[in-house]
Amino acid sequence: MGLSEVGDIDFGFSEPAADRFGGSGRSEYSDISPLLVGLYDSHKEYARTGESQPQFKEVICQQMADILSVSSRVVDREMVTDVLVTLLRQSETDLKAAMAERLALIENAPLRLLLQLLNDDISVAKPVILKSQVLNDLDLLYIIQSRDTTFWQVIAERKNLNENVVDALADTHDVPTAKNLVANDTIQFSKFAMGILEGLAKDNEDLARPLLRRPDVPEHIARTLYQLVGQELKIALEEKSVEVLGAEKAAVVADIVHDVVGEFAQDSKAYGYMPTEAMMRAADLFLRQGKLDVHLMLRTLKRGQASSYVAQLSTYSGLSSDIVISLLQQKNGQGLAVIARACGIKRQEFAMLFVLTRQVFDKSEDVSAAMTIRAHEYFDKISVDLARTILKRSQH
Repeated sequence: MGLSEVGDIDFGFSEPAADRFGGSGRSEYSDISPLLVGLYDSHKEYARTGESQPQFKEVICQQMADILSVSSRVVDREMVTDVLVTLLRQSETDLKAAMAERLALIENAPLRLLLQLLNDDISVAKPVILKSQVLNDLDLLYIIQSRDTTFWQVIAERKNLNENVVDALADTHDVPTAKNLVANDTIQFSKFAMGILEGLAKDNEDLARPLLRRPDVPEHIARTLYQLVGQELKIALEEKSVEVLGAEKAAVVADIVHDVVGEFAQDSKAYGYMPTEAMMRAADLFLRQGKLDVHLMLRTLKRGQASSYVAQLSTYSGLSSDIVISLLQQKNGQGLAVIARACGIKRQEFAMLFVLTRQVFDKSEDVSAAMTIRAHEYFDKISVDLARTILKRSQH
C-alpha cells in the first residue's frame, strides 16, 4: 500500500512515488524510505490519539531530525522537504511548535521548511526566529516588512543582530520592539537607530530607564533622557523622604536630589563646576558614614557629575572647592597628583581618576598618551611628605 493511500493524512505523493517507498526492491530512496514510513505512522498515531499520547510529539520531532540528517543528496532533501512541508500543513499548532523548536537547532535545516513555520502564528515561529542560524539578514528584513509587531518584538530579542536589521526594527517606531532592542546586550546601535530610540524614550519612561543603563548611550542623549527620569525620581524620593524622615530632614534630601539631577541633566561646562551647598552636605554625609573614597569618586566621574566630584574631592582632601577646581583644570595632572599622594591614593587609582577627570572636564573621549605619561611621572616624582606639606599649606 502506498503512503498516499493510507488514513486521513495525505503526504502529497502520486502512486508511483509512494510505490518507491513501499516497494520491495532497492531504489534511490531506499536509505530514507523506512524513516519516512515511520514518520508517517507516528504522525497518523498522533493525529488519532491527540494530547492523550503527548510522547508522539517527541517521536515525530526526532524522526524528522533523523530524516534530515541522512538525506544528504539534493534530490533526497528536496523530496524530504516536500514531505515535511505537507506534514506541517496538516499538523495541529502544538505539534508545529514542537517541530519548530527542533528545526531551529538544526544547522542545515531547509530554508523552505523554516519559511513554512514563519508563515504561521508567532507561537510557532518564535523559536525559529530566535535560534535558527539558517536565517540571514534578508530573511529577517523580509519578516519585518511582511509581518506584524509580534514578529518584530521576537526578532529584537535575537542575539548578535547586524546593524541593518537593528535599524529596520528601530524604524518601525514600535515601542515594545524598541524595549526588546534596548534589553538586547548583544547588539550595537547606529546613530540612526539611537536617534529613533531617543525620540521614543522621551515619551516613554519605561523605555528611557533601560536605555539610560546601556553603556553605549552617548552622553548628550543620556542627559536629555535623565531630565525625564530624574524628575520622576525626584518626586518619588521627596514623597518617601517626608514619610520616613519628616518634613525638615526631607527638605535637605530634596535639595540634594534636585542638585544631583540638575547637574547630570545639564552640560557640566554650562552648569559650572562649583558645587552647591546640598552637594557639599552630601559629600560630608558620605565622609561621616565612611563611604567617601576613591571608588565613589570614580563612579561619580563615570556619570559625568563634575560638581559632585568637586564636592567629594574637596571634602576628601580638606581643600576649598575653588582650589580643587583650579587644580583639576590643570591638564598635566600635577594638582591631582599632589592630592592623591597626600591622601594615600594608589598609583592605579590615580591613573583612573586622572583619565576620567580629563574626560569630564575637557568633554573628550580621548586623553592623549603624552598627557597621561606626564601625569604619571609627576605622581612618581613627588614624595608623600612634600605632597602633604603642599596640601596643608593650601588648606589655610
